[in-house]
Amino acid sequence: MAKIYDKNMMAATNDNENLVWYEVNDKNFDLYGTDRGKNDVFSCRIPKEYAKDVNEGVYNMRAYAAGVRIRFASDSPLIAIKAEYGEGRVPTCCTVCGAYGFDLYKCNDDGTETFRHQFRPNADFDYKFFDNDPYKAKDEGLIYYTLNLPFFAEVKKLQIGIYADCKLERGKKYANEKPVIFYGSSITHGAAASTPGYTYENLIAQEYNMNYVNLGFSGNARAEEPMCRYLAKRDMCMFVFDYDHNAKSIEFLEETHYKFYELFRSINPDVPFVMISRPDFIHNYDISVKRREIIRTSYEKALAKGDKNVYFIDGETLMNPDDEFRCTIEGVHPNDVGFTRMAKVIGKKINEILKLK
Repeated sequence: MAKIYDKNMMAATNDNENLVWYEVNDKNFDLYGTDRGKNDVFSCRIPKEYAKDVNEGVYNMRAYAAGVRIRFASDSPLIAIKAEYGEGRVPTCCTVCGAYGFDLYKCNDDGTETFRHQFRPNADFDYKFFDNDPYKAKDEGLIYYTLNLPFFAEVKKLQIGIYADCKLERGKKYANEKPVIFYGSSITHGAAASTPGYTYENLIAQEYNMNYVNLGFSGNARAEEPMCRYLAKRDMCMFVFDYDHNAKSIEFLEETHYKFYELFRSINPDVPFVMISRPDFIHNYDISVKRREIIRTSYEKALAKGDKNVYFIDGETLMNPDDEFRCTIEGVHPNDVGFTRMAKVIGKKINEILKLK
């Protein structure tokens, strides 16, 4: 491994003997964004018995902790974490801090969240645990937190450390305890947000106090029937179908998009159903327009059949076309600027429907 000459680029470690470590589980903490089956790892988003019938990519990424969050409260002036990783990777469009890092946010009284700290792993990943760069809290008494987990790594085990004489309590509840479920491509998954807190779903959650589930599967959201049946049976307050980018062709999108909606509606007839077209238009503009029209047609067919709870978001409205090149890292995957713009448009529509705020 190359030597690091700037100490600010190195992950710190904390060996404070006054810390008490608490195992993160459903008994001690409020855990969001998971759906674990028997013998599944801690961060699993879809049980393996369902994932195995979808495709190999979904099965292998089912425990990547995208959108998984821990909510808790403490008055400890120091907060540290230890994590044990399972499988994971750092795609070329992602940062190490996004793929393997953790974000800590403060939950404010008005339901919004404010960034407090980023727990950064070392870049070589030659270990299972890290106890890195603890967060030093201000003297504010009991603080409510959200801890966001990494979006391209499994987290097999997680511990939170606080001082022994300090409080540890349950976290704040969301405005909607039934989650909004997002299903889609690598963009939904989180690539290429700089940190877990900057996926567009998380930005919406921070603004509107919104519980959600991230079921983005990079390169592998293909609208298969087993996935549709699994999704439609989950408890939710809204479903967001952000699938455009992983349809391998215009013909495949046309063949599967409305078919997925019909099957979903046959199982779950009432939940709000939001269709989104791809957000990057400068890159392959003509193709993006054709794909958008397929999705718009699905929406219009659903309306014509009397569905009063279906919605459409035009992907071209998500990022300013005058400077879309500033919103992605390579013409496709949104960066933090792109995700911020997406969150504003999508969040506004979600709030209009659910009236979270």
